Amino acid sequence: MVAAILMASGFSERFGSLNKLLADFRGKPLARYTLELAAAINFSGGIFLTASSREVAALASDLGVVRVLENTAPEKGLRESVRLGVAAAGTEPEYYLFFPCDQPFLDAASVHLILGARAPGRIVEPRCNGRTGNPCLFSAAFREELLSLNEGETPRLLKTRHPQALRGVEITNPLVLEDIDDEETLVRLSNA
Repeated sequence: MVAAILMASGFSERFGSLNKLLADFRGKPLARYTLELAAAINFSGGIFLTASSREVAALASDLGVVRVLENTAPEKGLRESVRLGVAAAGTEPEYYLFFPCDQPFLDAASVHLILGARAPGRIVEPRCNGRTGNPCLFSAAFREELLSLNEGETPRLLKTRHPQALRGVEITNPLVLEDIDDEETLVRLSNA
């Protein structure tokens, strides 16, 4: 059983005044790509969108399989989205897969490669040409550590803390790992 946690509570500080997840990318809001991808995959542990913006939360309104979680403390950083998602998913999932919502080229084949590498006590991350990326999958063995991250800490800390648990899967298309952090990247990738 895998729970998908879609993290959409960032401040998009490098993107200017617009919430980047609402920015148009090839005809639809950027976050919608991740929402549609997750909704199309059967996540038996549930799909949870952590959003601090009503407008971003509304992007999931027609996707009945996505449960929206209001992040009222986005200033606490990524760890708050992680905590909210893991807590809402409960203790039944054997794995938690964390998606950022700014990777429009992420595809089902890449997600299935990550899911196929899961094993108890493992952390799985995608890689392409030596570069690591997202989404990352964590075994439920790390549930308590994910819930107890301190302010400013991210799940990346667990990768450092438990290098023996880390397993990489090679993604062949480098676009899959591209994330959009600024308007320049949005324009560049729109033309990719």
